[in-house]
Amino acid sequence: MEMEMEMEVESTWKSLFQRRAILTAKHCDRVHGLLSGAIEVVDVDVRNRRRHEGSCAEETQRALEGASTELGLALSSMGAARHLALRGGAPCPSAPLDSVDDLAGDPAVWCALERLEKAAELAARVHDGLECARGHLRAAALLAVLDGVGVGGLEGGNSAVPWEHSPCFSEQLNGAMELGDAMLKAADLVAEAEGAREAALGFISDV
Repeated sequence: MEMEMEMEVESTWKSLFQRRAILTAKHCDRVHGLLSGAIEVVDVDVRNRRRHEGSCAEETQRALEGASTELGLALSSMGAARHLALRGGAPCPSAPLDSVDDLAGDPAVWCALERLEKAAELAARVHDGLECARGHLRAAALLAVLDGVGVGGLEGGNSAVPWEHSPCFSEQLNGAMELGDAMLKAADLVAEAEGAREAALGFISDV
């Protein structure tokens, strides 16, 4: 009877753990999708030397805000999964394990947590790049008004030398670069989160 109860408890926390791993992968995938859409719009404006303003700029900021929210939800699910594993995998739930390494006897859970820890580090980097991009693009929108640039382009078509840019374009370019870097890190984040999901479900690959 006691063994049956222990198996039932294990089944319960592992089901919750798997659910958190699945949610983490879902949120991370949404982050990458939102960043991909945003960078596509910003890159077009940069290549065509157009001001990133109006409805496109507002839509981009909403997408970046949404990505930031999804990152927060992903990190929350990662933390919950770790909490569940350290308590559920302990002999007594009220005395959680000290380290993920203490779960080495359960390869699926241990592997999932290892991937989730790497994902958490990547999520922090994505968040930093995302916030930098948001700041640069907000500044570009403000400078577009203050600079008095020409309607036909960022330099008004009168730039004497092509490597000199208005403050507006410099901020816009910096924003695009930060956003591109964040998107690359988000792709790595998706890979780690997906690996954690597969491990949590028991499909552990050899790579």
